[in-house]
Amino acid sequence: MLWEELSAGNFAACVEQSQGVCVVPLGVIEKHGDHLPLGTDMYTGTAVAKRAAELAPAVVFPYYFLGQIAEARHVKGALAGSHRLIMDALLEMCDEIHRNGFSKILILSSHGGNAYFLPFFAQQFPGLNRPYALYTHYIHNKSEEQLQAIRDRSGVQDLGDHAGFAETSVIMHLRPDLVRMNLMNPTESASKQRLKDVRVQGVFSGFNWYAEYPYHFAGDPSSATAEHGKFIFDMICENTAEAIRAVKADGESLKLIEEYNRLGQ
Repeated sequence: MLWEELSAGNFAACVEQSQGVCVVPLGVIEKHGDHLPLGTDMYTGTAVAKRAAELAPAVVFPYYFLGQIAEARHVKGALAGSHRLIMDALLEMCDEIHRNGFSKILILSSHGGNAYFLPFFAQQFPGLNRPYALYTHYIHNKSEEQLQAIRDRSGVQDLGDHAGFAETSVIMHLRPDLVRMNLMNPTESASKQRLKDVRVQGVFSGFNWYAEYPYHFAGDPSSATAEHGKFIFDMICENTAEAIRAVKADGESLKLIEEYNRLGQ
């Protein structure tokens, strides 16, 4: 159920049908090499959220692109809001979702650069006295068995970190009209190994990604196909549906929130 396709008249019934669960597909607009569209995360995240919400009924919020992408401000096409803006805006949207009747919000990230932003966003909730439950999930999370299944099926060992084999294959499946493999520059995808001595010691810097991949391209997509993309897409849709089912079945979070908020008064 897509939020924007519902009417005011049937909205409450759809909230009930979803068991009060709203899924927010969240990513960014950013460069994905030169062969994939800026909206790669948008197309993938929206499609996964829609399919997963069909498998495990939930209402899907309109695609939300105000994620964390400060490391791409140097490339054209990126939309990089300030960290204060993305934190405040997302909280207001979650409050609006709750005001419309939802008690559980699952933020479905389609962008690896949200890996620190979204957990930090969620960590503020014990201090906010909000009555709804917030969860986050990354659509590209796969088990080791699933990763091996992709490798066995495709014969490709390096699935790519960004605009590589896996991501390119999925976009070939979803939006083949936007893939321009002839524009791919393979010399741009290799790690430059800058800051390696820092990273191997487990030390984090906000420049880690830029230091390695300044062209926003990591991996070899030359073996990507739409068929492989469908296989991967179906897999991550089912994984995401399982995440929605877990959120719907969760009977503890709302009780914990009520208890915590009462004790904190």
